Amino acid sequence: MADQPDPLRTDPLDSVELVLPRAGSLAPVRAARPLRPFSPEVLGFVDDLGRRLRSDPALRPFPELVALGFWARRASVERLRARFEGAWPGAVRMPRGLAFHVAPANVDTIFVYSLLLSMLAGNRNIVRISSRARPQGDQLLTCLAAAVEAAAPAVGTSFAIIRYPHDDGITAALSAAADIRVVWGGDASVAAIRRAPLGPFGTELVFPDRWSLAVFDAAAVAAAPDLPGLARRFVNDSLWFGQNACSSPRALVWVGDEGAREAASRAFWAAVEAESDAAGIEWADAHAVAKLVGACLEAIGGGVVQLPTPSNRITVLRAERLSGLGHHPPAGDGFFLEYRVDSLAELAPHVARNWQTLVAHGIPAEAWRAFLASHMPHGIDRIVPPGAALDFDALWDGVDLLTALTRLVDLRV
Repeated sequence: MADQPDPLRTDPLDSVELVLPRAGSLAPVRAARPLRPFSPEVLGFVDDLGRRLRSDPALRPFPELVALGFWARRASVERLRARFEGAWPGAVRMPRGLAFHVAPANVDTIFVYSLLLSMLAGNRNIVRISSRARPQGDQLLTCLAAAVEAAAPAVGTSFAIIRYPHDDGITAALSAAADIRVVWGGDASVAAIRRAPLGPFGTELVFPDRWSLAVFDAAAVAAAPDLPGLARRFVNDSLWFGQNACSSPRALVWVGDEGAREAASRAFWAAVEAESDAAGIEWADAHAVAKLVGACLEAIGGGVVQLPTPSNRITVLRAERLSGLGHHPPAGDGFFLEYRVDSLAELAPHVARNWQTLVAHGIPAEAWRAFLASHMPHGIDRIVPPGAALDFDALWDGVDLLTALTRLVDLRV
């Protein structure tokens, strides 16, 4: 049963665990004035945090943290700024006010991307993170704490990171106070948070369950000059976060004639197996068991054939029909469904709203533009090369986040 608000509690927010700043309360953040977008104080903080993430030897086992550090480079942020300021040049950009972020449990870095973009937009921020402890999450919080300590005082009152167990009263209080609510998580999480109403001027961004796949031209893969490199980039796209990131491919679609598809499939999965072994990604016997169970469940439905692979690191099931395309396999950690088409047009009837990222190789941008213009699919938000599936950007799930996190004052005098 959902927790009910305690009628004797004067302020539901008194019971939250304040993670950062480590001493104090939410009061300074709730009372602080917003900063202007891309303020010098925030730019300095983001640059310092990125430098700490890139240079700390303790973070090298966590490439997602190092990637966050590179994203936070001053040059990257300035590119965001130029794009942000280039739209509606006659209007004045203003922060929305207080942003309430709800972070997912499966990807530690998402809450920081969400927070930093909102800070760059000038907002004050309260971020709820998962209570699930993970080494990379602890390291990330340590770096954040050090960067806040070194930052200008205005940065320290511009955000707070909190934890609390499921509590409708707390969520309702934060939602009512928020000018914008940003929810990252599955469909169930989004539905649960949406039970808490926003204020009359509040708005929200939601990022529910997504499904991603790869679409490769078979002839291009069969003739690839560096097949191990291509496989390594695909492993990085797929296997970090246990294949649970929303942008991690769960399936691969081969485009081309039968001979090219067979040759590409045989060579590519062998290379993926070798590169996954060399990647140093966490591996457990339970992963092999989960994939065996997943393969059995898929076989019950029929229409699949398991391809031979050297070990249980990679499991590939070839689907005989496209009707299951978009189906979420019951296992991760290297479990893939393989499909085959003669042309891109065959994909169009199967694209669903929850399709997020297509990792594409060997298919030119012009072909994708023609596909999108011709079929106008309801889904597909990103088409990226191998190795870029997990690269976060201010344009995400079809939303320009910096624009959504601000409002425009139409100035015409």
